[in-house]
Amino acid sequence: MSGHKYDPSRADCLDSEERKRPEYIFSLLKVEEDDVILDLGAGTGFLTFPAAERAKRGKIYAVDVQEEMVKKLEERLEEHGAKNVEVLLSEETEIPLPDSEVNKTFMLNVLHELDDFSTLNEVHRVMKKNGGLLIVDWDKQKVTKNGPPSHVRLTKEEAVEILEEKDFKMIDTGSTQDHYWVIGER
Repeated sequence: MSGHKYDPSRADCLDSEERKRPEYIFSLLKVEEDDVILDLGAGTGFLTFPAAERAKRGKIYAVDVQEEMVKKLEERLEEHGAKNVEVLLSEETEIPLPDSEVNKTFMLNVLHELDDFSTLNEVHRVMKKNGGLLIVDWDKQKVTKNGPPSHVRLTKEEAVEILEEKDFKMIDTGSTQDHYWVIGER
């Protein structure tokens, strides 16, 4: 599988008013005040900064594989002044965090971008036992005017199968207008 990467020149679209607000995401996997969170594929911080407000005594690792996105995120971090956010440039095959570091991981519109699914081995490694994972991604079965081409998207069932192969226990799944979501546990 060859992932379809988001074009960083369109980064402003990631923070547009038309996008869903993060409250919906947090209704699926609740963020507590002392959570240590991995926002994998953080982009411009759409989820990073709202998570930082909720996890005031915790830490947010905002991780992306695209250097341009990391730079944009660092600029926004200066604007927001969130002291509990650390921005990291990563490789898909190696997340620069120690074992069992985070108790929640969010992957929004990231799964379809992966070159292969070995990244999920890394997610598993950096998560604490019983930690929660939320994946929200474009549904291959939905026809949309936005989003990646359908040939790089996955169905919810394919996402569940991949996560189970990577030793995540499935907790819940669902769908929205254009996306599916999957909640797993390490």
